Amino acid sequence: MSTPSSELKSTNLKTPDGTTPSGNRAILKNSSRRLSSAFKSPLRVSNNDKSQIANEEKNLKEEIRTLREKEFQIDKEIDTLITEGYRDDELNDHIQKLHDYNEMKDIGQMILGRIAVQKGTTTKDIYEKYGLNMDD
Repeated sequence: MSTPSSELKSTNLKTPDGTTPSGNRAILKNSSRRLSSAFKSPLRVSNNDKSQIANEEKNLKEEIRTLREKEFQIDKEIDTLITEGYRDDELNDHIQKLHDYNEMKDIGQMILGRIAVQKGTTTKDIYEKYGLNMDD
């Protein structure tokens, strides 16, 4: 059974040993203070902080504008490529071939590295021995 707040009296806090902590703070007291008042943040935003926030917002809006322009340019380039006859499936096929090439190249470099370790030399020396270019 609950008791209306208007009937509650001040209650002092007591520690387990029966003493009252400093301040004699009341848990509840009959008051006209409204609990539904607007929230007031304990953190105050200074004018400097407000201007910094405004600058960050301005920078973000500028970045969004720049990215939208870049997206528009890329869309125009895609449209140009499509009108020139390039097809999406050709692009995907080309990308897959590049992936395959890179995987084979990585395997070849691993093999050359292992040969260099077995012979006790550097990979650079192995490339030179087999007439390979280090930039390939």
